[in-house]
Amino acid sequence: MSASNAQLASALGALNAAHASAQARSVAAPNSRVGTIAAYDKAMLSALSMPLSSRDPAIAGARRQLAAASNKTLTPAVVARVDSLLGLPPTDPNLGVTR
Repeated sequence: MSASNAQLASALGALNAAHASAQARSVAAPNSRVGTIAAYDKAMLSALSMPLSSRDPAIAGARRQLAAASNKTLTPAVVARVDSLLGLPPTDPNLGVTR
């Protein structure tokens, strides 16, 4: 693992639960780390299916909930990594991220 990959893994903190399989996410307790990731995945899939006028606010809302459940600061790089791990299509990683 390169230094930048190690730094990103550290920045993910509890959100490393995004490495869990789809099966694990489907049976996770809602308040567990994996359950939180599963809820984010579902919220993002729902947001991505919305009309363009509603999509960005829904994505931002999903990410605010993810940030509230995280033990680290949610950055665009962390968002992009979590989304990638979940197999979500690329979106603006700045949506819902407070700087």
